[in-house]
Amino acid sequence: MRHFITLTALLALSVAATATAAPVDRLRQSFDQRCEQAATERDTQLDKLNASYRGALERLLEKTKASGKLDAALPVHQEIEAVKQGGAKLPEIPTDAPGELSQLRTKYQDGRYQILKTHAATLVGLADTMDAALKAREAELTKAGKLKDAVFARDTRESLAKDRDFLAARDLLKLGGSSGKGKPAMQLRRYGDNLEVLVYYDRMGKVSMDSPVENIREKTGEGKELGDTKALTLGEFVGAKGYTVDPYVAYHKVFDKGDTGGLLLSEIVPEFRYEVEKSKGMKLSLKPKPLNPYGSFGPLLPTHVAKGTFRISTRYFVPKANRALAGFRFVQHVGGAIGGMKFQEKGRWVTDEVIAESAHDAPTLRFYLNIADGRKAHDAVGEYVVLGDLKVEHLKFTAYVQQRAGESGKPENVQNDPLLQPVLITNGEFVEK
Repeated sequence: MRHFITLTALLALSVAATATAAPVDRLRQSFDQRCEQAATERDTQLDKLNASYRGALERLLEKTKASGKLDAALPVHQEIEAVKQGGAKLPEIPTDAPGELSQLRTKYQDGRYQILKTHAATLVGLADTMDAALKAREAELTKAGKLKDAVFARDTRESLAKDRDFLAARDLLKLGGSSGKGKPAMQLRRYGDNLEVLVYYDRMGKVSMDSPVENIREKTGEGKELGDTKALTLGEFVGAKGYTVDPYVAYHKVFDKGDTGGLLLSEIVPEFRYEVEKSKGMKLSLKPKPLNPYGSFGPLLPTHVAKGTFRISTRYFVPKANRALAGFRFVQHVGGAIGGMKFQEKGRWVTDEVIAESAHDAPTLRFYLNIADGRKAHDAVGEYVVLGDLKVEHLKFTAYVQQRAGESGKPENVQNDPLLQPVLITNGEFVEK
């Protein structure tokens, strides 16, 4: 693919810098014009690529529709809609989508990367030539005693060096990669299971939610191997919006055995393997004259400091005959019901869930039996609820930088103390800087 700006144009720009009659603003005008030409050429090529990709997707959509399989057709339709919006952000491809869609996506992204890389090379070349031209102009104006104009030339050069578009172009060339995986950027630890991943720069040379990640041995603390993640991108690892999270299952128990599954009970009596409606669970009822009945599952939840989002899903049974004991609720340490949710449907086995964000500085998950309005705890003697199973999952994470990679790829700023690791992401979103 040819460069957008010809060598002749670049030489003309350089010559213009040495002509003492050419003011700095005219030099900048010429520079801006060439940048606009490069952008126009880039956009033209992207439009052509998008049109070609849409054509291929339309043909694939017709094929999948003919098969009558909705799950195969929907991802292709969603891809077409995303390309209509410019193709910069494409939806996650479901695992059961047609294999041909993944092949087309890879070819499209490689083509898009090459166009953007060529444009980046052009911008960097223009910026370097402009920098040299401004340096020369600054020196000439200083020698001529035109210090005000020399300062303007210097300020223009410094402003250009900080321009986000040109910095992004340099990052793409230096750190990006056609396969979607650029150079290693950092090692990241997420709160909860404390799993760590190696994070790579994305195609554009940035750390983004699209950045590929690779499961590695944990180095925080004692460096024990805590487990593996199935996440392939940073967005999947931290539960970012629009990504299918690889969750941390903090707790999962089917209460069909002779134990509480780690649930510590205070003034609540368990009965194991209790069968009702052809299914077994752990029966829970109050002791006579209870003062502060509750149960504690221990430190399972994200905290305010390590803000996150979690899901509690449970299967339970509340008898219709209950009058005072109206189900149960979960609480993070103290306070109101998590998500305002009360599990109190009666007369059948119910599967339900609540999704909520951190609600306290303490990670403790507690369990309380609900007493109906107008009733007291001692009215519930003889009544019960049954827990069939319970699962607690972290869905959005706070993540910390364990170490960064230097230009050589070697680790820099290594920090194995979790209390000193800087926060990069909170509750599935980059921390604003």
